[in-house]
Amino acid sequence: MKKRYLTIGDFKRNAFIVAAATCMGLTSCSSNNQQDEWKTGDEVAVPDGIITELTEEGPDQWKITDERTTNPGGSMAILKYNDGRIDTLQGLALENQIKDLAANEQQYRQGGFGLGSVLWWSGMGYMAGRMMSPNPAYYANPGVMNKTAAWRQNVQTYRQQTTAPRSGRSGYFRGRSGGAGA
Repeated sequence: MKKRYLTIGDFKRNAFIVAAATCMGLTSCSSNNQQDEWKTGDEVAVPDGIITELTEEGPDQWKITDERTTNPGGSMAILKYNDGRIDTLQGLALENQIKDLAANEQQYRQGGFGLGSVLWWSGMGYMAGRMMSPNPAYYANPGVMNKTAAWRQNVQTYRQQTTAPRSGRSGYFRGRSGGAGA
């Protein structure tokens, strides 16, 4: 009686064995505690809105004179003109201005102290998607810029949480958290 031995080179058999071992290893080596350790919360807190106060220093020359946080959705820009007029951008007008800022980022990034450029470098620009740190040249004094540092960090955290995967580690590369032999 001749015994049939399988050769090491039998590709289909070896692929099946590796696939079966991998599947059994990935499903049996984890527990619920390990699956939950990288998960983020289901709800991501929306960052506060911001009120930016701009003061006209000359014809089409603006400086940021105050920034403070407000409730989410309550953002506005308060414009104080040289002649004493005060105007506010909020709601649809502010939304259109923010869309313009985001669409023309290159133009506003290059400089100048016009209303668009100053808004781009304010908290409004950060909300519109500016990723760079604020430019101190656009602020009336450094204290105004520093008041909103915590707010900018909250917006950055919000951006990271909304773009991160919700379910934590999953799939073939979930692995074990305790290292080898855990």
